[in-house]
Amino acid sequence: MTTTKTKTKLWPPIHELSYTNGKTAWQVACMVNGQRIREAYPTKKEAEDRATEIRNQVENEGRAAFTMPTAVRVEATKAIALLKPHNASITEAVEHYVEHVLKYRTAPTVSEIVKLLVAEAEGNKRRDRTVKDLRMRLEQFAKSFGDRQLASITREELTAWLNDPTLSARSRINYAVKVSQLYNFAIRNGWAEYNIAASIPRPTAEDAEPEIFTADQAARLLEHAAEYELLPYVAIGLFAGLRSAELLRLDWSAVKLAERSIIIGANVAKKRSRRVVEINDTLAAWLASCTKRKGMVVEHDQRTLYKRLTELATAAGLEKWQDNGLRHSCASYSLALTGDAVKVAYQLGNSADMIHRHYKALVTAADAKRFFELRPAADEAGNKIVPMVANS
Repeated sequence: MTTTKTKTKLWPPIHELSYTNGKTAWQVACMVNGQRIREAYPTKKEAEDRATEIRNQVENEGRAAFTMPTAVRVEATKAIALLKPHNASITEAVEHYVEHVLKYRTAPTVSEIVKLLVAEAEGNKRRDRTVKDLRMRLEQFAKSFGDRQLASITREELTAWLNDPTLSARSRINYAVKVSQLYNFAIRNGWAEYNIAASIPRPTAEDAEPEIFTADQAARLLEHAAEYELLPYVAIGLFAGLRSAELLRLDWSAVKLAERSIIIGANVAKKRSRRVVEINDTLAAWLASCTKRKGMVVEHDQRTLYKRLTELATAAGLEKWQDNGLRHSCASYSLALTGDAVKVAYQLGNSADMIHRHYKALVTAADAKRFFELRPAADEAGNKIVPMVANS
């Protein structure tokens, strides 16, 4: 009886390659863990050594799978099922998790980062109002996510938080801006990888109609302003258009009545950008009786100021104090009188586009003429008295 011995073909196979130039090579070609290996070597010995290396690798990985604890194999099976719809491997998922999550596990919590950002803002001499607003909004954010790392907050979670239906569109935008600032601060310090807040669409806030004072209302405000130590505040706001915050920071040394100008220095301007505001004839007439050589133009703190403005509005027969009414009035009447959005924009420290978009056609040229003709009345002796007249 003759027995035929079958020769077992080793894996991975080795193939001899012949090139057109007469040279030969030996190729190892196979699939390992879903990846194709196709490598050529000049000698058969080198190809066999590489094949043995691959074979040992696969065998070792196979044995390791059988020595793996049952709980780990079950977990791996579940992970594979979860990743299958995404056409991703366990290795890819783990590498991504390590790089994008575990890398930031030792980062400070949201509450800690908020404190550090606020401290930086204070150290950089940001305005008190800026720091207060930053602290208030981010402390609200910390109430929801304070004990977590920024990197652990999902886009869905942040979207839901920013889209609070109880807030106006403008408030939601403001919160998104501050939270985005927090992410950027964390990225600079290596505590987060990217700014999720910046990728979330923000609502569109409709611009409310600017609240302005009529010429008659402005006259009554000016008539009673001195009673509440607010004549400079009201006059400069109405006829020069300074922001309320700028007025609170303005010193009389910057008011050059003789030169007909007010210097809005970087320490006063909203965006720390110096500008020179013209003192027109109307404002000059009102400042003549109350200008000082030095000291603050507004001698009240913010809380007292708002209280007195409310009292002034009542004395002038108004239902309420118009929000930013002084500045809005100046912009509206100035644009109607001159038709020059660029000039008005420079005076107010805004863009010409913004001036044209917000204040165009709110009042007539006749209204503007009457507004800028408001002057303090005088008795026959030339003394200033309380009643007002508008020159005709």
